[in-house]
Amino acid sequence: MAPFARIEEFRKRINRLSGLALDIIFPVECFGCGREGEWICSECFLNLPFKDSQYCLGCKAESRLGEFCADCRRRYHLDGVLIAGDYENELLAKSIKNIKYHLVKQAAEIIGNYLAAFLVNETKKLKVSLADLKAGRIWEKVEGAQDAPGLFFNLEEALIIPVPLHPRRERSRGFNQADIIARTAAHNLSIPYSTGALIRVKQKTPQAKLGEEERKKNIIGCYGWSGGRLGEKDVLLVDDVATTGATLNECAKTLKANGARTVWGLVVAKG
Repeated sequence: MAPFARIEEFRKRINRLSGLALDIIFPVECFGCGREGEWICSECFLNLPFKDSQYCLGCKAESRLGEFCADCRRRYHLDGVLIAGDYENELLAKSIKNIKYHLVKQAAEIIGNYLAAFLVNETKKLKVSLADLKAGRIWEKVEGAQDAPGLFFNLEEALIIPVPLHPRRERSRGFNQADIIARTAAHNLSIPYSTGALIRVKQKTPQAKLGEEERKKNIIGCYGWSGGRLGEKDVLLVDDVATTGATLNECAKTLKANGARTVWGLVVAKG
């Protein structure tokens, strides 16, 4: 076995042993109610609320699907950002923090299920239901759908891509939470999924430590693309939390330079 392979195998064994030790010292308990056996129990999961409304991330004006308004659109490579939940929700915030800072990998899959359920909920709003017909809202629904992005009527034709970590940071953490969340959501929704082609090529100061303008400058040139042309694909770019949208926007810049038709941010919460 090559030296690097031996080191990797040793690291994996240490991680497995560490996981067993943590399970003994810190048993698996629901972040919401404390019930043993699951990080988020089914009852607490069903009570996780979705965000009531979406808005332009630039100026905060309300918009149906998180589209950028006409004035802000010129400043972004993104087409919009959909935010599933509210970071002020204690259970959601606790889940994200435990995934990110306490390496609770299994909880990322549950949050991926939550993100998938949110996207289904949003697309249902655009479709005419039997209840709409009975209530006489058919024309209102049709008019509302006319200007809606086609992506949300043909999600199976889209491509889900997670925001990548720098390889060094991913190795130290052991996983990329955005990758697990995105992969789980894609599986639930039967949407094509791509990982590994969008890459983080520079590691700089963590964005969480910077202000809004510093974040925008800090992230420039940090992403690259190692795959083939995207061929006019609509992309859902997944991350756990968006603050200013600078990271999502820089990723969108790279994706559009490589053939993406539209790029929509899809995040669990707004930080």
